[in-house]
Amino acid sequence: MSSINDLKNNIKVVPSILPQAVTGNVNGAEVDIRGFFGATLKLTSTTASVAGTIKIQETDTSGSGYSDVGTDDIIGTNDVAIVEDETVTIGYRGSKRYLRAVFTHSADGVISGDFILSSPHVAKTGANS
Repeated sequence: MSSINDLKNNIKVVPSILPQAVTGNVNGAEVDIRGFFGATLKLTSTTASVAGTIKIQETDTSGSGYSDVGTDDIIGTNDVAIVEDETVTIGYRGSKRYLRAVFTHSADGVISGDFILSSPHVAKTGANS
């Protein structure tokens, strides 16, 4: 049985932007948030020169129809600036099924972006990675 103090079995981490050297804009991979009530995007920049912005896009249809998440469904700021050696997070409280991270490039560097899915409809998630 999962307890409220057991974070590991109450979250699932899903990559949207795999670690990569960016030299242009990046649309992250689609993440299906079905089965979870919460989602947070965590983007990390790991080199001294990277710069740009990160935002969450949403859709109800897998693979198409993505649009920027409205301010009412964001916790924090969508389209937030990224600078060197920094981690930023953006919370999502909308109702769409699919999300993706979108990085808008202004200077080269290395980034990665993961969605942390939380508050599962049924715990234990069994996530082991």
